[in-house]
Amino acid sequence: MKNLLIASAVAAALYLPVGAHAAAPTTTSDLAQIREQLQGLMQRVDKLEQENTSLKSENETLKAKTEKSEAESEYLKAETKGLRKDTANLAVDAAKVRGADWAGKVALKGDLRYRYEMIKDDAANAAGVQTTADRYRDRIRMRFGADVKATDTILVGIGFTTTEGDDPRSANQTLTGVFSRKALDLDYAFFDWKFASWGDLIGGKMKQPFFKNQQSVFWDNDINPEGLALTYSRGIFFGSLYHYWLNEVSGSPTTQTADASVAGVQIGTKLPIGQSVLTLAGHYYDLSAAEGRAPFYNASSNGNTTRALVSGGTTTQVLANDFEVINVTAEWNMNVGAYPLMLWADAAQNQAADDLDKAWAAGVLFGKASNPKTWEFGASYQVVEKDALFAQFIDSDFAGGVSDAQGYKIVGAYAPQRNWTLNGTYFINDRNKDVANAGGKKKVGYDRLQLDFNVKF
Repeated sequence: MKNLLIASAVAAALYLPVGAHAAAPTTTSDLAQIREQLQGLMQRVDKLEQENTSLKSENETLKAKTEKSEAESEYLKAETKGLRKDTANLAVDAAKVRGADWAGKVALKGDLRYRYEMIKDDAANAAGVQTTADRYRDRIRMRFGADVKATDTILVGIGFTTTEGDDPRSANQTLTGVFSRKALDLDYAFFDWKFASWGDLIGGKMKQPFFKNQQSVFWDNDINPEGLALTYSRGIFFGSLYHYWLNEVSGSPTTQTADASVAGVQIGTKLPIGQSVLTLAGHYYDLSAAEGRAPFYNASSNGNTTRALVSGGTTTQVLANDFEVINVTAEWNMNVGAYPLMLWADAAQNQAADDLDKAWAAGVLFGKASNPKTWEFGASYQVVEKDALFAQFIDSDFAGGVSDAQGYKIVGAYAPQRNWTLNGTYFINDRNKDVANAGGKKKVGYDRLQLDFNVKF
């Protein structure tokens, strides 16, 4: 470019004398002036070239920086995208961990039972006319619950069950009422704080915290008491201490409005004898505010002796006795060949009654219906005198759930598959063993057959 400018300038200088025919001849001073102008022009050209070179260098630098910035921008975009993906994956993994943690703390359980039942009651009036017709019915029972491990030492249990009139001794619902809805109520709700390796504090509406043979009918299996309990288990020894509420009432401070409760204690041991285990337990419970009061469900004493109390023109049937019951239990578990065998016995006496104060039972159970294609069979005999046991606690099926009764209980079961059992129970009982009924009859026959289809989950 510089050469082009110089050539142009020389051509212009040569042209001027030729083209100017009327002008004077070129002098030495004119040539000097032209050279000076050319020299200045060349200096300007050099300066422009230097500036142009500098601009090119700066442009290359800026271009390089721009390309670097663009590359860094693309890298950051890629990194941001990757971080977002990693964050999303971590959130999913965290949710899985939380879900697994929650699932590991909660244990769901339940069962469904369909029952066919036949009841034959021979109760008759003074004229000998039967007062209760034979009864046939189908019933269902559904229970559903969850055990939640709230902390390392605290378990929370909550459960629901079908119910018929809030009966504390039964969770059955009779199939009747033209397909009406069936009630579902709170069955239990408790906390279990394991404060030591050997002890638990339990509070709320709970499962029975003391030992009893499952075939015994001194306590109904469906009863879930309400209050506080302390349990102990260490080595071969176990025990429990409890206080439960029966009725909390308000009003004027009379005997009728006193709060009824029950307190009890049990101590026991499990003794290994060769390949068998012998369990022995002593149980004592004492009712508070019982005598002269009516701590009854559905206003029935269930066979315990009552007396009339007149207050304000109203007559109320109240307990004639207190209940201070001593109960001893023995259970011996062994194997006969490949089959388990259990022998058991119960005995009780009410220290607060003067008469009709004893109860006893004994039985045998051979086999165990648990694993697929296993079975069991058992039989027991029981006597419960009128005031031997607080009748609100005793089994609701044996003799219709009343005291002053005696008789047999025969059981059998078969498990086609695990968690599925077919059960049969037959009660051959006599009611009014010692005290005649309203019709003047003693030893009134009472038979009850139950066939059950049970599924657990």
